[in-house]
Amino acid sequence: MVSLDIDSLFTNIPLDETIDLCVSELFKSTSDIHGLSKKQVFNLLSLTTKESVILFDDKFYKQVDGVSMGSPLGPTLANAFLCHHENKWLNDCPLTFKPVYYQRYVDDIFVLFKEPAHASDFVNYMSKRHKNISFSFETEKDGKLPFLDINIFRENGKFVTSVYRKETFSGVYANFTSFLPLEYKFGLVYTLLYRCFSLVSDLSKFHNEVEILKKLFLKNGYPSKFIDKCIFKFLNKKFKPISPVLTVPKKELNIVLPYLGKNSLILKTNIVKAFSKKLGFCKVKVIFKTASTLKSYFRFKNVVPEVLRSCQIYKFTCRSCNASYIGKTFRHMKVRISEHQGVSPRTGKRVKGTMSTSVRDHMLLCDHIVSYDDFSVLGRESSHYLLETKESLFIKRDKPSLNKNIFSQELFLY
Repeated sequence: MVSLDIDSLFTNIPLDETIDLCVSELFKSTSDIHGLSKKQVFNLLSLTTKESVILFDDKFYKQVDGVSMGSPLGPTLANAFLCHHENKWLNDCPLTFKPVYYQRYVDDIFVLFKEPAHASDFVNYMSKRHKNISFSFETEKDGKLPFLDINIFRENGKFVTSVYRKETFSGVYANFTSFLPLEYKFGLVYTLLYRCFSLVSDLSKFHNEVEILKKLFLKNGYPSKFIDKCIFKFLNKKFKPISPVLTVPKKELNIVLPYLGKNSLILKTNIVKAFSKKLGFCKVKVIFKTASTLKSYFRFKNVVPEVLRSCQIYKFTCRSCNASYIGKTFRHMKVRISEHQGVSPRTGKRVKGTMSTSVRDHMLLCDHIVSYDDFSVLGRESSHYLLETKESLFIKRDKPSLNKNIFSQELFLY
């Protein structure tokens, strides 16, 4: 057994070659895909991959090759590139060290060879296939090999699996005394039980993993009765499934609220009761979240400047008469402010035939120049509907004189 790993896969994917491969494969038997031509798809892929801008140390950099880490297209492009090449590489591989079994998950590969010495020959062969791609490998030791989250080993002439934990595994989970809803703690135990149940090969191994989990949860402050209750429910669901009663499916609704302890739980109960009483055809699910996370306290990445962020609510205040205006923008703030200024966001030069805005019209009357210092950000939302609703709430609250009581959304509850 051998585990192969592709070194720095995403950042080493050649973009031009991969885009050509994808476009050629897509248009192999057609000249049109959802109304897009071959050239249009090529341009779109190039735009979304080769025009990525990175902010580091307050400087902007353009990514010229390789797939961006975290890009939605990253795994797809990497997979397309490898699928195209690895089939040919495996078919051309010399039979003297060709693997008898080969399976890949993204950049991790599980391989079986007839002889241990074949592993290094195969890795050397694969690393020479493409200048951007190189491999490293790990062979089994004492009949055991870790692969992803699984520990694979031989037992009585067959492969057996259990859960693999790294040597650096600390065993620290959300403590039972953490400021979290109880269902989140139940969900943590249930999730880890399901993970063990899915990865182990037999019930005896599952029993051993459950014993390990019980010790870990006890160290994290979980009561023994709570742990046993979670295990009992999990096993009942797995081995005594309840036959579903066929009814008309209810419309599912999700409500996201901040978690404030006991008050939030009371509010959740009241919401569920109200929906059950008044809207019986709906199934409401209350989801709690908190804005205070570790990420919010420790910022390791550069913060994108406000003027380069989109989907924001802003407030303009006139320096001479203190008149104000509240607006929203789905584009970058810089673009919207440039429209109020009547200049190009790229060059800063005056634009002929600029459209009229409340801010621009007011500043022409006051004979002042609009500057970035006249604007402040009030809030932001990723959803267009929530952005318009929040803007309307700010207008309702502050009553800015330049808005003339015009709202983006009707506020029925306020």
